Amino acid sequence: MYICTECGIKEYIPRDVVEMFDEIDDENIIEPPTFSCEKCGAIMRPQKYEGVHGITYEF
Repeated sequence: MYICTECGIKEYIPRDVVEMFDEIDDENIIEPPTFSCEKCGAIMRPQKYEGVHGITYEF
């Protein structure tokens, strides 16, 4: 589940999509994959996600 940092809306993004972006952005493993909020355009961050590099991200 992803949460918008501005408006707080929640959106389900399939794990396989998140993992694909996580693998593509191999240079920046400190930050989780982020997406744009469809409602307000702000950044959406994962509520909790264990990345492909073994790092757990929480919002």
